[in-house]
Amino acid sequence: MTTVYGLRKLICAMLLLCALCCVFSSCFNSGEGDTQTTSPAEDFSEYDYAAGRVGLEVSIEKRVSPSYHCNFAGQQPYFDRQGMTMFPMVHFEELFEGNVSYEINDNTVTITKNVLGVLTVVSVTADSYILLRDGKEIKMNTVPVQQDGTIYIPLEFVGDALSYNILWNDYRKMIEFFQYNSVYVYVWNENKNSSLDGIRYSYIISGDYTLDMSAIKENTTSDFNEVRELLEKLPSKAWVYTTTLYKIKGYTVPYRIISEIMEVGRDGRVRRLSHSYTRRCLDEIPSIIKNLDDSFNKWYSQELFALDEDSLNVSKGHVYRLSYFPSFTDPFVVRIEIKKDGTADVFYKVGDGIAAYGYSNGIKKLEKLKLGKKETQQFLELLDKTDYWRLPDEIDRLGCDGHFIVIEGVKDKIYHIVNRWVPEKTDPVSIIVEYFFNLVGQELPE
Repeated sequence: MTTVYGLRKLICAMLLLCALCCVFSSCFNSGEGDTQTTSPAEDFSEYDYAAGRVGLEVSIEKRVSPSYHCNFAGQQPYFDRQGMTMFPMVHFEELFEGNVSYEINDNTVTITKNVLGVLTVVSVTADSYILLRDGKEIKMNTVPVQQDGTIYIPLEFVGDALSYNILWNDYRKMIEFFQYNSVYVYVWNENKNSSLDGIRYSYIISGDYTLDMSAIKENTTSDFNEVRELLEKLPSKAWVYTTTLYKIKGYTVPYRIISEIMEVGRDGRVRRLSHSYTRRCLDEIPSIIKNLDDSFNKWYSQELFALDEDSLNVSKGHVYRLSYFPSFTDPFVVRIEIKKDGTADVFYKVGDGIAAYGYSNGIKKLEKLKLGKKETQQFLELLDKTDYWRLPDEIDRLGCDGHFIVIEGVKDKIYHIVNRWVPEKTDPVSIIVEYFFNLVGQELPE
């Protein structure tokens, strides 16, 4: 995450993530003029995104403010047979900024990063698959090479070990190089009722991003000024990665707390520090939705868990559920349980929290209704009229903002799910949606 994302753009971010996944999973290609290397047997799938890049002209983009491109004169970075970016040390100081230094002893490169007194030392040796980080061995899938009077290092491995972020931008056909994450800041709330006196901060200087609460809590403080003083000591182009750790029900951290962190480092109109922000859920979320893309499965399951809903695909009853996940308002679910006597119970729940924020804080409205035999039969006839059980699970229609509709049904142990982004009026799903909305007195979104 290289910029501060607007939370209401979650759906766009999900689409971008899907597109990136397609790029990252591309197959390895070979090209002329590559360094002859042999990959060891270990699985390096984490770096598969580097595949498919051989033969492209390389630019390095440094995402600082203002952003600019760096096209190196003379010895150029290139891609080797493993798809790794081989970067010439002769251009080291043009790319690596901040408190970073290096030395070359024979054919070994040693790079030292100093962030507020915390040192990270990384070394690689020409023709060796071993990278040393603070004395710990890390196996690479390629080797540094010594040629043309300089040593070329595998940028992805060395950069990752130094907490830089190196990504391939397939659209722009370039490597994107982001200034190092100097400090990881964590924020959470220890009070279930979300009162502000439960807000806690922690930080990790340099090192690795982690969700290990024992490691995070080593620097716990309730005083934001301690965090502010720390960040103000960082180099001018340092990167701060802020994460909210939350639970689904309660324990809320207001976004203004995050904004306060991201204001640190602003000097007039010039931002001294770059920030990135994300949320991580600490709850174990059951797989309530299982039949869609993993990103939808996780998101919908998270919301339904917050609304105390269970998985329907293991239900033995006769049940239908509409779930509404909007970008800017509260989510809700309407569940219709068909009874043996021909009537039905209706359960209507409204979540406390915007769905596009990635979580809800529980239920803020709960109602139970009843349908008589005639009303229940009319509903079932509506499903037959729209041919619900034959509707495609998903269609090729997605967009930003708006809302998602999920309609599930289970009958005679047969389960069916329909997922739509802003159903079109020509889609039979829209007729079913209108029925559910009218049933609970909700206005159809435009």
